[in-house]
Amino acid sequence: MLGAQGSSLCQHAQRTAHAAFRQSRFAIKPSLTRSVKQQCKCMSTAQKVSELPASLQKIVGAFQMVPDPMARYKQLLFYAAKLPPMAADLHTPDNKVEGCVSQVWVFPELRGDGKIYWVADSDSQLTKGLAALLVLGLSGCTPAEILAVQPGFVEMLGLKQSLTPSRNNGFLNMFLKMQKLTLGLAVASANNASANGS
Repeated sequence: MLGAQGSSLCQHAQRTAHAAFRQSRFAIKPSLTRSVKQQCKCMSTAQKVSELPASLQKIVGAFQMVPDPMARYKQLLFYAAKLPPMAADLHTPDNKVEGCVSQVWVFPELRGDGKIYWVADSDSQLTKGLAALLVLGLSGCTPAEILAVQPGFVEMLGLKQSLTPSRNNGFLNMFLKMQKLTLGLAVASANNASANGS
C-alpha cells in the first residue's frame, strides 16, 4: 500500500479522468470507463502480478528474481541500453515528465491494431533504464490494459532500496504521465470513431 501518497495519486487519477471526460464530446468505450474506475480504486485493493499485462509481468518477475539492490541497479543500466532511440523533435514540453530529477520525455503512438507503442528518452542513464522498463512493459498494450495498471506495481519491482526517494518519485511520475497520455489518446480515438460514424 502507498498510504497517504497513494490516496493522493488516486485522487489525481480521478481528476485526470474526469477532466478528459468533460473535454470529450462523445461517449468513451465502456471498457475504458471500467479501467479508469478500477484504477481509481487502486489503493483499496492490491493488484496482483498476474493482473498486469504479460510484458510487464515478465519485467516484474525478472526484477523479483534479483534479491541484491546493487544487482537490480545494474539491471536498470542494462535496460537503459535496450531503450530504442527517440526522435529529437519529440523532446517537447507536452511529452516531458514533470517532477523528475533528470529530464525525461515519453511519447505514445496508437496504431491501427488498437494498441499503444511507446518511445522515451532521458539525459540520465539510470532514468533511461526506468523509462525502458515502462516502454518495454507497456508497449503493445491496449489503452484499457494500460489504464488498469495500478501505481502500486512500482513497488513490485523492489527498486526502493536501489533508488533515492526522488528517483522513486520520478519513476512514479513517468508512469502517471504515460497513463495520462494514454487516456488522452483513448478519448481522441473515441471521438474520431464517433464523428466518422455519424
